[in-house]
Amino acid sequence: MLKMILIGAVAVPTIAAGAVAATGVVVVDVQEKAGGHHIVVPVPLAMAQAAAAFVPENKSTVRLPPEAERYMPVARQVLTALADAEDAELVRVEEPGEVVSIRKEGDTLHIQVDDHGEQVNVQVPIRLALSVLSGDNHITASDAVWALQHARLTQVVDVQGKDGEHVKVTVY
Repeated sequence: MLKMILIGAVAVPTIAAGAVAATGVVVVDVQEKAGGHHIVVPVPLAMAQAAAAFVPENKSTVRLPPEAERYMPVARQVLTALADAEDAELVRVEEPGEVVSIRKEGDTLHIQVDDHGEQVNVQVPIRLALSVLSGDNHITASDAVWALQHARLTQVVDVQGKDGEHVKVTVY
């Protein structure tokens, strides 16, 4: 009997850890300006997927405007072509104190903005973008969470403010 209790005590956390490892974890890391709070929130994707399933679709759906809908096939074609393209800088805009760069590296689009000391870095796996755009011209919370499966081991967002604020979102 004691043996069965010990096996159960070890098996439950092991299965839970395996489920979290299989689906992934999104870590939101927020640092307020100097001297402020530092908050780190790990969210298992399995838990986020379960929670998103309970959100009423009419409350969590983003519907594309009709003028955007007509460009969806083109957007999918562009992303598909980018997935097969060589790595390159696609766009670069430089003005005094401001730089914007969009480049393709591997299977990821990197968007970097430096605006007078405020920096935004976003990495979007092309498969993530394609999975979000593959629907019928609307995106639900559940779709977005499922799409994060394509962003494993990616720091999706990294924003640094002038006053020391720092926000990072990483998918493991």
